[in-house]
Amino acid sequence: MKLAKEFYRLPLSFDVERLQQELAAFDEDDWRAHHESFKGNSAIALISVGGSFNNEFKGPMSPTPALLQSSYLQQVIASFGEVIGRSRLMRLAPGCEVPLHSDINYHWHNRVRIHIPIVTDEAVQFHCDDKQVHMGEGECWIFDSWKYHKVMNKSDKMRVHLVIDTMGSSRFWQMVNEASLAYGDLDDPSFKPKHLSYTPDKSTEIITEKVNFPLVMPPSEVRLLTQELTAQIQSAIGNGSEASQAFIKLLNDFALDWQALWSQFGDDKAGWDAFHRLRQQTLAQAAPLEQQVMVDSQTSAMKILVHLIMGPAMSPELAQVNTAAPQPTSTPSTPISSQTRPTPSSQAASAVKMPQPEPGLTRNSPCPCGSGKKYKQCHGQLN
Repeated sequence: MKLAKEFYRLPLSFDVERLQQELAAFDEDDWRAHHESFKGNSAIALISVGGSFNNEFKGPMSPTPALLQSSYLQQVIASFGEVIGRSRLMRLAPGCEVPLHSDINYHWHNRVRIHIPIVTDEAVQFHCDDKQVHMGEGECWIFDSWKYHKVMNKSDKMRVHLVIDTMGSSRFWQMVNEASLAYGDLDDPSFKPKHLSYTPDKSTEIITEKVNFPLVMPPSEVRLLTQELTAQIQSAIGNGSEASQAFIKLLNDFALDWQALWSQFGDDKAGWDAFHRLRQQTLAQAAPLEQQVMVDSQTSAMKILVHLIMGPAMSPELAQVNTAAPQPTSTPSTPISSQTRPTPSSQAASAVKMPQPEPGLTRNSPCPCGSGKKYKQCHGQLN
């Protein structure tokens, strides 16, 4: 998510000793290597699609067994009182780094990632654009993930952060805007975070995402996203006028044609092939402009188009998601985690059964840009 400043320290702190105790309960086999094989990067999923370890963004989110065995991690996540998405423990080995990248996909357009360091060292530095900070143990931070960022661990410790994804309600953003420290004011001596102590046998309520991607994106959202990309193209330095105008025309035509198809089909399956053909046609027309139209010095408009609009515009694999799987009854020692705000009669949470994708742009489809590579290995690479 784009933020006004690169970093914000939230007015919250957490019990480091208890967090480290729960961290120590995991075995080495519980950690999974990064899906893109970044050296020294590994993770344990805490909230994920279907409650299993995966790198998916689409579908109802549920707690994993790793979270259900960790009572204070549950309390920490629940303490925000927000709807929670993908969340995990993220580990970075000594001498390794999280490579420079920006999070420009649809998931990150409206979500922020909360970082709570559990094990770290002053030699671990988080870089965002041209700024950098050290996030201390037990502190709470967010940052602008739309800007290029990286993490460098120059210490001899295994750095571990709890990371929590959320869109945030108005209450959350009021806290960010009114009570947090933005970069440039991090030394404010009056800053006194609220501390969350561990409470044994406390029952928690974690609200997890049920809806996060559209089956077929409504035309109002397509229009909003294409207008945003148009504004980025127009404000970028160095774009040629002719190429920029051609790309912007493609965006406008796509939004209009998507609107026309939506008025005929809505998200009915009968229209899926027509929506997909429109995506393929637009991407094929945009591909020759990839190196000519940028949104900044490192990012092409084509990359934004694929990750933010075209890929997320259809998710037919969500059509058969099963949301009826029951959860165990809540007890004081077994906290409930629900897809909706719990009520006395609500003891079910959503789980997901992923079917084979319907025809359309999937991660194993040929990339519509014409490179000959699979979509997941070309413009569909995950951030």
